Amino acid sequence: MKKFYYFLIIFPTFSQFLFSQNKEEKTFSEIRKHYEKMEIDDVHAMPYVKLYIEKAKNENNFSKLIQGYRDARQFDFKNKMKYADSALTASLKHGTQDDISKEYLSKGIIYYFYQKKFKLALNEYIKAYTHSKGSKDEYHRYKVLYHLGIVKSHLGYYDDAMKHFLECISFYRPKLNENHHENEKFNYGKAYLNCLHQLTVLNRYLNNFNKSDSLSMLGYRLTANNSDFALEKSYFLKCIGISRFHNKDYVGARDYLQKSLPTILNRNDFAWASVVYYYLGKTYEAQDNINRATGCYNKIDSIFNKHDFILPEVYKSYHYLIDHYKDKNVEKQLYYTNQLLKADSLISKDFPYLSLKLHKDFDRRTLMDAKEEIERSSTKKIVFAQMLIASGSVILGFFVVRHRRDQKIKKQYQLLQKRITEGKYNINDVLREEMIELPVRKTSLTPEMALEIKEKLQKFEQEQYFRKKGITQKSIALKLGTNSQYLSVYINEQKGMNFNKYMAELRINYITNLLNTNSKYLNYTIEALAEECGIAARQNFSNLFFDINGIRPTDYIKNRKKELGIS
Repeated sequence: MKKFYYFLIIFPTFSQFLFSQNKEEKTFSEIRKHYEKMEIDDVHAMPYVKLYIEKAKNENNFSKLIQGYRDARQFDFKNKMKYADSALTASLKHGTQDDISKEYLSKGIIYYFYQKKFKLALNEYIKAYTHSKGSKDEYHRYKVLYHLGIVKSHLGYYDDAMKHFLECISFYRPKLNENHHENEKFNYGKAYLNCLHQLTVLNRYLNNFNKSDSLSMLGYRLTANNSDFALEKSYFLKCIGISRFHNKDYVGARDYLQKSLPTILNRNDFAWASVVYYYLGKTYEAQDNINRATGCYNKIDSIFNKHDFILPEVYKSYHYLIDHYKDKNVEKQLYYTNQLLKADSLISKDFPYLSLKLHKDFDRRTLMDAKEEIERSSTKKIVFAQMLIASGSVILGFFVVRHRRDQKIKKQYQLLQKRITEGKYNINDVLREEMIELPVRKTSLTPEMALEIKEKLQKFEQEQYFRKKGITQKSIALKLGTNSQYLSVYINEQKGMNFNKYMAELRINYITNLLNTNSKYLNYTIEALAEECGIAARQNFSNLFFDINGIRPTDYIKNRKKELGIS
């Protein structure tokens, strides 16, 4: 009995020693085999990952240590940023430029995908891009470019983002038909599909619906029967569903959107989930299914509360909820009004480029007034006299401000019309070259080259090619049979402005001339006028019109109609 007792004491100690010896004898690859095929964010991998890191530290094997921190970052959902910082610190001290670039990229991905902090993500991506210069790892360089494009897309810099994705597509697409290892082939395929998805979304944002539809159908065909790309397939299903909604096929839209949702939710991609809920709500809204619509919009509110994040694309769901509860439930009306104000503040901070567009449709001051009105009606603590005085002050102030504004607009309109009447403003202002001798400059243009560009540019202007949307300095140079550098030099020296200013002047002068000489254009919408002169966005058109003419197009049209006696 005593021997058995000693055995019970000695055996655990001996087995622990034996196990620790076996543990130390394991190679790095043997340890990684336990978790390398596990799903991302599967915390069950962490005991093995920690063993891997401990072994690397004990052996001062810094390349393996960096790899261990990367593995921990992949599987430990709660401590991703901690391990990302550890990997970056180790790479800065012991790694290559490629290692450093990869760690900055990984930090950016965590900010973007898991935290939706786009500005912070963009900062990390730019650092990754800087360290990737000169790298022979083409796959990594284009991965950095792709992620830069994603953040720029979310921040509203659509043209820049489009260039990034098109450049990535031109790199990834040929790789799909080349002989590569199975893992490499998968990576190239995934990267190509993700670029395709981003181009689909961008074209929809830019109202290129036909292009967006063809890209989404291409992406769906490529992923339909491939389980490896389930998430990518869901993204294309989402895009097709949104397209069906715009085409008023509400049943078809719901079918595609609902099919896309489970995989997107499973990957915790709450940003795209909120977009799916928004368009599901819109389909129900279009068919007067109020309960289903409010249910979908409440899902967006839940995401907003949980993650403190909302996309500009879905904020209008709060307008519907506010209108729905108006005169029915004051508390809920006030709650959703506060949520919309909070969303507006967040969007203005995280999406500066898009916040102007938001305020075109939504006046924060008006909403604040509405909120105060709801609070007043619910508490009933403001006496009638105070309300009367306050209202009178507001109304008086409103009329004073409006009168001053109208006088200022009227004065600016008269100045513009005076310039037009006196022949100091017409479409040929930009087309005409200065007739004085220009001082001699050091320039790359010979007189013959300058004359050739001048003649070609005059033809370009006379044919009104500037009305075509999406043209660039490079595309115009190509059309004129020159290069963009020579064209830039010529425009700067002979027109006295840069290319963007030159195009803006041509377009705004053209549309101003039409508004002044042909009354039918006074009935066009601002969007239609922008379209007519080749400017893609309404707000951009309005801003350029104001910068050049000193008056908003709506105010110009209003005064012109009044002058002509048109109601």
